Amino acid sequence: MCIERHLARSGYRVMGTVHVIGAGMAGLSCAVQCAKAGHAVAIYEAAPQAGGRCRSFQDDGIGCLIDNGSHMLIGANEATKTYLDNIGSRDLVSEIAPATFPFLQPDTGQEWQIKPGSPYFPIWLLTPGRRVPGTNPIDYAKALRLSKAKKDETVGQVIGRDDPLYDKLWQPLCRAVLNTDADEASAELLWKVIKLSFLKGEAACRPMIFEKGLSAALVNPALAFLEAKDSAIRYQARLRGLRWQDDIVLAMRFPEGLLKVENNDAVVLAVPPDICAELWPDTHPPTETRPIVNVHFRVREPVVLPGGLPFLGLIGTESQWLFSRGNVLSITISAASEHVDKPNWEIANQLWSEITKILGRNMGRLPPWRVIKERRATIAQTPAVLANRPGATTALNNLFIAGDWTYTGLPATIEGSILSGLRAARLAIRRMNKDRDDN
Repeated sequence: MCIERHLARSGYRVMGTVHVIGAGMAGLSCAVQCAKAGHAVAIYEAAPQAGGRCRSFQDDGIGCLIDNGSHMLIGANEATKTYLDNIGSRDLVSEIAPATFPFLQPDTGQEWQIKPGSPYFPIWLLTPGRRVPGTNPIDYAKALRLSKAKKDETVGQVIGRDDPLYDKLWQPLCRAVLNTDADEASAELLWKVIKLSFLKGEAACRPMIFEKGLSAALVNPALAFLEAKDSAIRYQARLRGLRWQDDIVLAMRFPEGLLKVENNDAVVLAVPPDICAELWPDTHPPTETRPIVNVHFRVREPVVLPGGLPFLGLIGTESQWLFSRGNVLSITISAASEHVDKPNWEIANQLWSEITKILGRNMGRLPPWRVIKERRATIAQTPAVLANRPGATTALNNLFIAGDWTYTGLPATIEGSILSGLRAARLAIRRMNKDRDDN
Protein backbone atom coordinates (compact mmCIF):
# COMPACT_ATOMS: atom_id res chain seq x y z
CA MET A 1 0.00 0.00 0.00
CA CYS A 2 1.18 3.54 -0.73
CA ILE A 3 0.87 4.67 2.90
CA GLU A 4 2.82 1.67 4.13
CA ARG A 5 5.68 2.56 1.76
CA HIS A 6 5.49 6.21 2.89
CA LEU A 7 5.71 5.17 6.54
CA ALA A 8 8.67 2.90 5.86
CA ARG A 9 10.53 5.61 3.94
CA SER A 10 9.89 8.15 6.68
CA GLY A 11 11.25 5.91 9.40
CA TYR A 12 7.98 6.13 11.32
CA ARG A 13 8.06 2.49 12.39
CA VAL A 14 10.97 3.21 14.70
CA MET A 15 8.84 5.26 17.09
CA GLY A 16 5.39 3.96 16.21
CA THR A 17 2.48 5.46 14.31
CA VAL A 18 -0.99 6.66 15.27
CA HIS A 19 -3.37 5.34 12.62
CA VAL A 20 -6.44 7.60 12.53
CA ILE A 21 -9.45 6.18 10.71
CA GLY A 22 -11.61 9.08 9.53
CA ALA A 23 -10.78 12.70 8.69
CA GLY A 24 -13.82 14.42 10.13
CA MET A 25 -13.48 16.84 13.01
CA ALA A 26 -12.75 14.11 15.57
CA GLY A 27 -10.13 12.48 13.35
CA LEU A 28 -8.44 15.74 12.39
CA SER A 29 -8.27 16.98 15.97
CA CYS A 30 -6.80 13.64 17.07
CA ALA A 31 -4.25 13.68 14.25
CA VAL A 32 -3.23 17.29 14.93
CA GLN A 33 -2.75 16.61 18.64
CA CYS A 34 -0.64 13.52 17.99
CA ALA A 35 1.47 15.25 15.35
CA LYS A 36 1.94 18.25 17.62
CA ALA A 37 3.24 15.89 20.31
CA GLY A 38 5.86 14.63 17.84
CA HIS A 39 4.27 11.32 16.93
CA ALA A 40 3.94 9.93 13.44
CA VAL A 41 0.40 10.05 12.07
CA ALA A 42 -1.34 8.26 9.20
CA ILE A 43 -4.94 9.13 8.30
CA TYR A 44 -7.33 6.99 6.26
CA GLU A 45 -10.49 8.65 4.94
CA ALA A 46 -13.22 6.79 3.06
CA ALA A 47 -14.45 9.92 1.25
CA PRO A 48 -12.57 11.86 -1.46
CA GLN A 49 -12.06 14.77 0.94
CA ALA A 50 -11.59 15.60 4.62
CA GLY A 51 -14.06 17.37 6.92
CA GLY A 52 -16.89 14.85 7.21
CA ARG A 53 -20.12 16.64 8.11
CA CYS A 54 -18.25 19.89 8.63
CA ARG A 55 -16.83 21.13 5.35
CA SER A 56 -17.25 23.54 2.44
CA PHE A 57 -17.51 22.74 -1.24
CA GLN A 58 -18.05 24.47 -4.56
CA ASP A 59 -21.61 23.83 -5.66
CA ASP A 60 -21.88 24.05 -9.42
CA GLY A 61 -25.67 24.12 -9.28
CA ILE A 62 -25.83 27.47 -7.50
CA GLY A 63 -22.39 28.61 -8.60
CA CYS A 64 -20.71 29.38 -5.30
CA LEU A 65 -18.95 27.97 -2.25
CA ILE A 66 -21.29 26.67 0.45
CA ASP A 67 -20.98 24.76 3.71
CA ASN A 68 -22.70 21.41 3.96
CA GLY A 69 -24.34 22.79 7.09
CA SER A 70 -24.48 26.08 8.98
CA HIS A 71 -22.48 25.94 12.21
CA MET A 72 -21.70 28.44 14.92
CA LEU A 73 -19.31 28.26 17.85
CA ILE A 74 -19.61 30.08 21.16
CA GLY A 75 -16.94 31.47 23.43
CA ALA A 76 -17.23 28.52 25.79
CA ASN A 77 -15.96 26.10 23.11
CA GLU A 78 -12.46 25.87 24.57
CA ALA A 79 -11.44 22.65 22.81
CA THR A 80 -12.29 24.12 19.42
CA LYS A 81 -10.46 27.36 20.15
CA THR A 82 -7.37 25.37 21.15
CA TYR A 83 -7.63 23.36 17.93
CA LEU A 84 -7.90 26.57 15.90
CA ASP A 85 -4.85 27.97 17.68
CA ASN A 86 -2.88 24.78 16.99
CA ILE A 87 -3.57 24.90 13.24
CA GLY A 88 -3.19 28.68 13.04
CA SER A 89 -6.69 29.63 11.91
CA ARG A 90 -8.22 31.38 14.91
CA ASP A 91 -8.33 34.63 12.92
CA LEU A 92 -10.66 32.99 10.37
CA VAL A 93 -13.45 32.82 12.94
CA SER A 94 -15.23 36.08 13.75
CA GLU A 95 -16.41 36.68 17.29
CA ILE A 96 -19.54 38.73 17.93
CA ALA A 97 -19.13 40.88 21.03
CA PRO A 98 -21.00 41.62 23.12
CA ALA A 99 -22.83 38.30 22.89
CA THR A 100 -26.20 38.76 21.18
CA PHE A 101 -28.77 36.27 19.87
CA PRO A 102 -31.52 37.92 17.79
CA PHE A 103 -34.96 36.34 17.39
CA LEU A 104 -38.07 37.08 15.36
CA GLN A 105 -41.57 35.67 15.68
CA PRO A 106 -43.17 36.45 12.30
CA ASP A 107 -46.81 35.77 13.22
CA THR A 108 -46.71 38.46 15.93
CA GLY A 109 -43.98 40.65 14.45
CA GLN A 110 -42.12 40.57 17.76
CA GLU A 111 -38.34 40.95 17.66
CA TRP A 112 -36.05 40.49 20.63
CA GLN A 113 -32.49 39.74 21.60
CA ILE A 114 -31.02 37.48 24.25
CA LYS A 115 -27.99 39.38 25.53
CA PRO A 116 -26.13 37.55 28.31
CA GLY A 117 -24.15 39.66 30.71
CA SER A 118 -22.67 39.08 34.13
CA PRO A 119 -22.01 35.48 35.20
CA TYR A 120 -24.14 36.23 38.24
CA PHE A 121 -27.21 34.67 36.65
CA PRO A 122 -30.10 36.98 37.67
CA ILE A 123 -28.40 40.33 37.10
CA TRP A 124 -28.51 40.74 33.31
CA LEU A 125 -32.03 39.36 33.22
CA LEU A 126 -33.23 42.40 35.19
CA THR A 127 -32.94 44.43 31.97
CA PRO A 128 -36.04 43.87 29.76
CA GLY A 129 -34.05 44.42 26.54
CA ARG A 130 -31.92 41.37 27.29
CA ARG A 131 -34.73 38.82 27.52
CA VAL A 132 -37.83 37.54 25.71
CA PRO A 133 -40.70 40.09 25.70
CA GLY A 134 -43.43 39.39 28.23
CA THR A 135 -41.18 37.38 30.54
CA ASN A 136 -39.60 38.23 33.87
CA PRO A 137 -36.43 37.07 35.66
CA ILE A 138 -38.39 34.50 37.67
CA ASP A 139 -39.27 32.67 34.45
CA TYR A 140 -35.56 32.17 33.75
CA ALA A 141 -34.83 31.14 37.33
CA LYS A 142 -36.96 28.07 36.63
CA ALA A 143 -34.02 26.82 34.60
CA LEU A 144 -32.43 25.89 37.91
CA ARG A 145 -34.80 22.95 37.93
CA LEU A 146 -32.62 21.48 35.21
CA SER A 147 -29.69 21.34 37.64
CA LYS A 148 -31.59 18.79 39.70
CA ALA A 149 -32.90 16.76 36.78
CA LYS A 150 -32.56 13.01 36.91
CA LYS A 151 -30.67 11.19 34.18
CA ASP A 152 -33.90 9.89 32.63
CA GLU A 153 -35.75 13.22 32.60
CA THR A 154 -36.36 15.37 29.54
CA VAL A 155 -36.42 19.15 29.26
CA GLY A 156 -40.17 18.96 28.63
CA GLN A 157 -40.74 17.01 31.81
CA VAL A 158 -38.60 19.32 33.96
CA ILE A 159 -39.62 22.70 32.53
CA GLY A 160 -43.16 21.92 31.36
CA ARG A 161 -44.77 22.80 28.05
CA ASP A 162 -46.86 25.53 29.66
CA ASP A 163 -43.75 27.47 30.66
CA PRO A 164 -43.76 30.94 28.99
CA LEU A 165 -40.23 30.34 27.70
CA TYR A 166 -40.82 26.85 26.35
CA ASP A 167 -41.45 27.75 22.69
CA LYS A 168 -39.33 30.89 22.63
CA LEU A 169 -36.18 29.72 24.38
CA TRP A 170 -36.02 26.12 25.55
CA GLN A 171 -37.28 24.56 22.32
CA PRO A 172 -34.99 26.64 20.03
CA LEU A 173 -32.06 25.97 22.35
CA CYS A 174 -32.66 22.21 22.43
CA ARG A 175 -33.00 21.99 18.67
CA ALA A 176 -29.96 24.16 17.97
CA VAL A 177 -27.60 22.58 20.50
CA LEU A 178 -28.96 19.04 20.97
CA ASN A 179 -30.67 18.53 17.59
CA THR A 180 -33.55 17.08 19.57
CA ASP A 181 -36.97 18.47 20.46
CA ALA A 182 -37.32 19.68 24.04
CA ASP A 183 -40.06 17.11 24.66
CA GLU A 184 -37.46 14.34 24.46
CA ALA A 185 -34.11 16.08 24.93
CA SER A 186 -31.99 15.27 27.97
CA ALA A 187 -32.51 17.83 30.73
CA GLU A 188 -29.16 16.90 32.25
CA LEU A 189 -27.25 17.61 29.04
CA LEU A 190 -29.02 20.92 28.44
CA TRP A 191 -28.08 21.98 31.96
CA LYS A 192 -24.44 21.21 31.14
CA VAL A 193 -24.69 23.59 28.17
CA ILE A 194 -26.25 26.31 30.30
CA LYS A 195 -23.54 25.95 32.96
CA LEU A 196 -20.76 26.26 30.40
CA SER A 197 -22.27 29.27 28.64
CA PHE A 198 -24.97 31.43 30.23
CA LEU A 199 -23.78 30.85 33.79
CA LYS A 200 -20.23 31.83 32.88
CA GLY A 201 -21.19 35.21 31.53
CA GLU A 202 -21.14 37.17 28.30
CA ALA A 203 -17.70 36.14 27.01
CA ALA A 204 -18.57 32.43 27.20
CA CYS A 205 -21.70 33.06 25.09
CA ARG A 206 -20.18 35.08 22.26
CA PRO A 207 -21.21 33.65 18.86
CA MET A 208 -18.28 32.77 16.60
CA ILE A 209 -19.01 32.76 12.87
CA PHE A 210 -17.19 31.05 9.99
CA GLU A 211 -17.26 33.98 7.57
CA LYS A 212 -15.03 32.26 5.01
CA GLY A 213 -16.59 28.83 5.43
CA LEU A 214 -15.99 25.71 7.49
CA SER A 215 -13.16 24.24 5.43
CA ALA A 216 -11.19 27.49 5.41
CA ALA A 217 -11.06 27.57 9.21
CA LEU A 218 -11.34 23.95 10.35
CA VAL A 219 -10.15 21.63 7.60
CA ASN A 220 -7.64 23.14 5.18
CA PRO A 221 -5.32 24.58 7.88
CA ALA A 222 -5.36 21.22 9.70
CA LEU A 223 -4.33 19.41 6.52
CA ALA A 224 -1.55 21.96 5.95
CA PHE A 225 -0.38 21.51 9.55
CA LEU A 226 -0.32 17.73 9.18
CA GLU A 227 1.48 17.93 5.84
CA ALA A 228 4.15 20.12 7.44
CA LYS A 229 4.57 17.41 10.09
CA ASP A 230 5.06 14.82 7.31
CA SER A 231 1.83 13.03 8.22
CA ALA A 232 0.42 10.62 5.65
CA ILE A 233 -3.19 10.88 4.50
CA ARG A 234 -5.01 8.63 2.08
CA TYR A 235 -8.45 9.38 0.65
CA GLN A 236 -10.99 6.85 -0.58
CA ALA A 237 -9.42 4.37 1.80
CA ARG A 238 -12.30 2.63 3.54
CA LEU A 239 -11.24 0.37 6.37
CA ARG A 240 -13.00 -2.98 5.97
CA GLY A 241 -12.03 -4.63 9.21
CA LEU A 242 -9.55 -5.15 12.01
CA ARG A 243 -7.59 -8.19 13.02
CA TRP A 244 -6.78 -8.57 16.66
CA GLN A 245 -5.51 -11.14 19.09
CA ASP A 246 -5.61 -11.11 22.86
CA ASP A 247 -5.60 -7.40 23.72
CA ILE A 248 -4.09 -5.66 20.68
CA VAL A 249 -4.93 -4.84 17.07
CA LEU A 250 -2.57 -6.71 14.75
CA ALA A 251 -3.65 -5.44 11.32
CA MET A 252 -6.11 -3.28 9.41
CA ARG A 253 -7.88 -4.69 6.37
CA PHE A 254 -8.37 -2.44 3.35
CA PRO A 255 -9.69 -3.48 -0.09
CA GLU A 256 -6.09 -3.75 -1.32
CA GLY A 257 -5.03 -6.01 1.53
CA LEU A 258 -3.78 -6.00 5.11
CA LEU A 259 -1.73 -3.25 6.71
CA LYS A 260 0.21 -4.49 9.70
CA VAL A 261 -0.14 -2.63 13.00
CA GLU A 262 3.16 -2.73 14.85
CA ASN A 263 3.42 -3.33 18.59
CA ASN A 264 4.18 0.31 19.27
CA ASP A 265 1.39 1.67 17.04
CA ALA A 266 -2.06 2.89 18.08
CA VAL A 267 -5.33 2.90 16.13
CA VAL A 268 -8.11 5.49 16.56
CA LEU A 269 -11.55 4.89 15.05
CA ALA A 270 -12.94 8.37 14.36
CA VAL A 271 -15.92 7.19 12.33
CA PRO A 272 -19.74 7.32 12.60
CA PRO A 273 -21.30 4.98 15.18
CA ASP A 274 -22.69 2.48 12.66
CA ILE A 275 -19.31 2.12 10.96
CA CYS A 276 -17.59 1.79 14.32
CA ALA A 277 -19.94 -1.05 15.28
CA GLU A 278 -18.99 -2.89 12.08
CA LEU A 279 -15.28 -2.51 12.75
CA TRP A 280 -15.32 -3.12 16.49
CA PRO A 281 -18.49 -5.04 17.47
CA ASP A 282 -17.94 -4.62 21.21
CA THR A 283 -18.63 -0.89 20.93
CA HIS A 284 -22.47 -1.15 21.02
CA PRO A 285 -22.87 2.54 20.05
CA PRO A 286 -26.14 4.49 20.01
CA THR A 287 -28.13 3.82 16.86
CA GLU A 288 -31.01 6.31 17.13
CA THR A 289 -30.25 9.52 15.23
CA ARG A 290 -31.82 12.82 14.26
CA PRO A 291 -31.58 14.58 10.88
CA ILE A 292 -30.73 18.15 9.96
CA VAL A 293 -31.87 19.87 6.76
CA ASN A 294 -29.95 22.84 5.37
CA VAL A 295 -31.07 24.92 2.41
CA HIS A 296 -28.80 27.40 0.62
CA PHE A 297 -30.04 30.12 -1.74
CA ARG A 298 -27.80 32.23 -3.94
CA VAL A 299 -29.28 35.72 -3.80
CA ARG A 300 -28.55 38.71 -6.03
CA GLU A 301 -27.03 40.77 -3.24
CA PRO A 302 -26.19 40.28 0.44
CA VAL A 303 -29.21 40.30 2.73
CA VAL A 304 -29.26 42.25 5.99
CA LEU A 305 -31.23 40.26 8.53
CA PRO A 306 -33.48 41.76 11.22
CA GLY A 307 -31.27 42.47 14.21
CA GLY A 308 -28.30 43.35 12.01
CA LEU A 309 -26.29 40.19 12.71
CA PRO A 310 -25.37 37.43 10.22
CA PHE A 311 -27.80 35.00 11.87
CA LEU A 312 -31.37 35.09 13.13
CA GLY A 313 -33.47 32.69 15.21
CA LEU A 314 -37.05 32.21 14.00
CA ILE A 315 -40.00 31.25 16.20
CA GLY A 316 -43.18 29.56 15.01
CA THR A 317 -41.96 28.89 11.45
CA GLU A 318 -40.66 25.91 9.50
CA SER A 319 -37.32 27.71 9.20
CA GLN A 320 -35.47 27.72 12.52
CA TRP A 321 -32.24 29.63 11.88
CA LEU A 322 -31.38 31.99 9.07
CA PHE A 323 -27.75 32.74 8.11
CA SER A 324 -26.53 35.40 5.69
CA ARG A 325 -23.01 35.25 4.27
CA GLY A 326 -22.20 37.19 1.15
CA ASN A 327 -24.61 36.18 -1.59
CA VAL A 328 -25.70 33.01 0.17
CA LEU A 329 -28.79 32.91 2.37
CA SER A 330 -29.01 29.67 4.35
CA ILE A 331 -31.73 28.05 6.43
CA THR A 332 -31.18 25.37 9.04
CA ILE A 333 -33.86 23.02 10.36
CA SER A 334 -32.69 20.81 13.22
CA ALA A 335 -34.49 17.72 14.53
CA ALA A 336 -35.89 17.70 10.99
CA SER A 337 -37.68 14.34 10.94
CA GLU A 338 -40.81 15.95 9.47
CA HIS A 339 -38.87 17.46 6.56
CA VAL A 340 -36.12 15.03 5.64
CA ASP A 341 -38.32 12.84 3.42
CA LYS A 342 -39.93 15.71 1.50
CA PRO A 343 -38.78 16.29 -2.09
CA ASN A 344 -35.98 18.83 -2.28
CA TRP A 345 -37.91 21.10 -4.65
CA GLU A 346 -40.82 21.20 -2.23
CA ILE A 347 -38.57 22.15 0.68
CA ALA A 348 -36.85 24.88 -1.35
CA ASN A 349 -40.10 26.42 -2.57
CA GLN A 350 -41.76 26.28 0.84
CA LEU A 351 -38.85 27.88 2.69
CA TRP A 352 -38.18 30.53 0.05
CA SER A 353 -41.82 31.60 0.22
CA GLU A 354 -41.58 31.71 4.01
CA ILE A 355 -38.40 33.75 4.32
CA THR A 356 -39.34 36.31 1.67
CA LYS A 357 -42.39 37.09 3.81
CA ILE A 358 -40.27 37.12 6.95
CA LEU A 359 -37.80 39.57 5.46
CA GLY A 360 -40.66 41.77 4.29
CA ARG A 361 -39.35 42.42 0.83
CA ASN A 362 -39.86 41.23 -2.72
CA MET A 363 -36.85 39.06 -3.42
CA GLY A 364 -38.14 37.73 -6.69
CA ARG A 365 -38.70 34.20 -7.88
CA LEU A 366 -36.98 31.18 -6.42
CA PRO A 367 -33.23 31.71 -6.96
CA PRO A 368 -30.64 28.95 -7.47
CA TRP A 369 -30.82 26.64 -4.44
CA ARG A 370 -29.31 23.56 -2.86
CA VAL A 371 -30.92 21.32 -0.22
CA ILE A 372 -28.54 19.26 1.91
CA LYS A 373 -30.02 16.53 4.08
CA GLU A 374 -27.94 14.95 6.83
CA ARG A 375 -30.22 12.05 7.65
CA ARG A 376 -28.07 10.91 10.55
CA ALA A 377 -26.61 14.26 11.52
CA THR A 378 -26.26 13.44 15.21
CA ILE A 379 -27.32 10.84 17.70
CA ALA A 380 -30.71 11.52 19.30
CA GLN A 381 -29.74 13.30 22.49
CA THR A 382 -32.41 11.75 24.65
CA PRO A 383 -31.75 10.29 28.10
CA ALA A 384 -32.03 6.71 26.84
CA VAL A 385 -29.64 7.21 23.91
CA LEU A 386 -27.08 9.22 25.88
CA ALA A 387 -26.87 6.42 28.44
CA ASN A 388 -25.29 4.26 25.72
CA ARG A 389 -22.49 6.61 24.66
CA PRO A 390 -19.23 4.66 24.91
CA GLY A 391 -15.98 6.05 26.22
CA ALA A 392 -12.76 6.42 24.23
CA THR A 393 -11.11 3.21 25.42
CA THR A 394 -11.80 -0.34 24.27
CA ALA A 395 -10.88 -3.85 25.42
CA LEU A 396 -7.86 -3.62 23.12
CA ASN A 397 -4.89 -1.73 24.52
CA ASN A 398 -4.01 -0.02 21.25
CA LEU A 399 -7.51 0.75 19.95
CA PHE A 400 -9.36 3.96 20.82
CA ILE A 401 -12.61 5.62 19.67
CA ALA A 402 -13.44 9.24 18.87
CA GLY A 403 -16.54 11.01 17.63
CA ASP A 404 -19.20 13.44 18.83
CA TRP A 405 -21.38 10.38 19.59
CA THR A 406 -18.96 9.07 22.22
CA TYR A 407 -19.18 10.10 25.86
CA THR A 408 -17.69 13.56 26.16
CA GLY A 409 -20.11 15.12 28.62
CA LEU A 410 -21.06 17.54 25.82
CA PRO A 411 -23.64 17.60 23.02
CA ALA A 412 -22.83 16.11 19.61
CA THR A 413 -21.44 19.34 18.14
CA ILE A 414 -18.16 20.55 16.64
CA GLU A 415 -16.90 21.10 20.18
CA GLY A 416 -17.85 17.56 21.18
CA SER A 417 -16.15 16.12 18.09
CA ILE A 418 -12.91 18.00 18.65
CA LEU A 419 -12.86 17.22 22.37
CA SER A 420 -13.34 13.52 21.64
CA GLY A 421 -10.41 13.61 19.22
CA LEU A 422 -8.19 15.29 21.81
CA ARG A 423 -9.09 12.67 24.41
CA ALA A 424 -8.40 9.78 22.04
CA ALA A 425 -5.07 11.39 21.10
CA ARG A 426 -4.00 11.64 24.72
CA LEU A 427 -4.82 7.97 25.30
CA ALA A 428 -2.97 6.90 22.16
CA ILE A 429 0.08 8.97 23.08
CA ARG A 430 0.08 7.58 26.60
CA ARG A 431 -0.06 4.03 25.24
CA MET A 432 2.78 4.64 22.79
CA ASN A 433 4.96 6.39 25.36
CA LYS A 434 4.44 3.51 27.77
CA ASP A 435 5.48 0.97 25.14
CA ARG A 436 8.57 3.03 24.33
CA ASP A 437 9.53 3.29 28.00
CA ASP A 438 8.97 -0.43 28.54
CA ASN A 439 11.26 -1.21 25.63
